[in-house]
Amino acid sequence: MKKEALLKQLAFVCDKLNNIGIEYYVVGALGAYIDRNIDLTREHEDIDIMILEKDIDKLKKIFKHTDYTFIDKRKSSTKILNDKGFTEGEEHDVYATLKGTDFHIGFFVIDKDENNYSTIDYFVDNGVQKRLIRTLPIRYFNYQYDDNYKIYNGIKLKTTRLETVYNNKLNMDREKDLYDVRIFEKYINKSIIDKMKGKSKFRHTSIEVL
Repeated sequence: MKKEALLKQLAFVCDKLNNIGIEYYVVGALGAYIDRNIDLTREHEDIDIMILEKDIDKLKKIFKHTDYTFIDKRKSSTKILNDKGFTEGEEHDVYATLKGTDFHIGFFVIDKDENNYSTIDYFVDNGVQKRLIRTLPIRYFNYQYDDNYKIYNGIKLKTTRLETVYNNKLNMDREKDLYDVRIFEKYINKSIIDKMKGKSKFRHTSIEVL
């Protein structure tokens, strides 16, 4: 989606989230560009946002009577769990699609309190729907996401930190990922990168049957 059209959709969803009081963070490459106020020099095919799972019912309401179709597939996921402990398949269980287009806003789901935060994903195992929960100390959340609002092209929002996306893209080889890495390199805060190291040692993983 072209920059102007993308910013229009970003403004729409962020205004809705701000007004209803949902805690959220714009993540993925778009969030990283916004984090450092970098101009959007390439097209982005979607918007990725991270929210608390407890707010999904509120989230559903904001898309009523809009140009979006809201979809919640948490209990009917078609993803599978691979040998490395990651889900494979459709990226988002919760998303909203702009009617008549391929554009969507995808939502990553988390839970958090003052001590820990958890990423939550869904998959199917031999016909049984399951929930994958990965938990880390809250300090790693603070290293990866900025809890302060910022203004980007007049839009008030919270975002991931650029370093979080940079680290993830270092292991990818798609053309857009290589492009983003080259852009992000000059903005890196090495102290944040250092703080994020070693988090796998503290990660606790559990699986629940729905």
